[in-house]
Amino acid sequence: MELGISTFTCLKFAVYVDNDYHLDSLGLVQLPLKKPKPKQIASNIRVVIDLSFDSLMTDMEITSVSSQLTRCYAANRSTSRPVNLFFTSYGQRIQNRFDTKIQSHINWKDVIFDTKSYLERFDKNDLVYLTADATDVIDELNENKVYIIGGIVDKNRHKNLCYDKAKEENIATAQLPIENCIKLTTRKVLAINHVFEILVRWLECKDWQKAFLEVIPQRKFNDEGKKKRRIRKNAGTIDLKDDIPDTVQDGLAKEYEPSEQM
Repeated sequence: MELGISTFTCLKFAVYVDNDYHLDSLGLVQLPLKKPKPKQIASNIRVVIDLSFDSLMTDMEITSVSSQLTRCYAANRSTSRPVNLFFTSYGQRIQNRFDTKIQSHINWKDVIFDTKSYLERFDKNDLVYLTADATDVIDELNENKVYIIGGIVDKNRHKNLCYDKAKEENIATAQLPIENCIKLTTRKVLAINHVFEILVRWLECKDWQKAFLEVIPQRKFNDEGKKKRRIRKNAGTIDLKDDIPDTVQDGLAKEYEPSEQM
């Protein structure tokens, strides 16, 4: 049976459950309904992604960081409680990546790209560097504080890097209350975007455990998930793009490279 343009269009956008089989048999995919954007109530929370580690990363790691920054921005645009987002120490290599591959970032809203350090923008007493190596644990987010996330992917080459940097600068450090809420079978180091998404999710629900469970990849919770991922990777079938959204709405950049800081 030949399908005209109008027939193809009708099938592609069909919403009846009875049509699912026919769409599948024709090799067509039913388009998902676009989620309505939630009503946003801006919070006064300030979150900084510290990009001062530009020189310590490989080109592939720079690519991964840029992907995670894209994910952070997308999360902030889609949450009901957006934060004030800053990318500080915006270095040359990250800039080049954005200028050549994510050119639509010039249209991004509610985010500040700053070549200066967070020390030049904020009061040192307000800064809290979030790192898994810290001893203090945060119970809630304080609107009087500025929370810093280390913008680095380094495959564990630089131990305690963010913690040591914060101590040298004499600023406070803290970690998320992961151990108080959930049990992980992997190390507590999370991708940049996962830390950010946990923060904005907590602002929505005020429940750390719920935020962790909704954001942290399931493979971090059980050995079976790790085993399956290892088998798939060895077989060459693993999709390293699982943590990057297929599309980003509202004119955001598409950046598909995988997150590697897991």
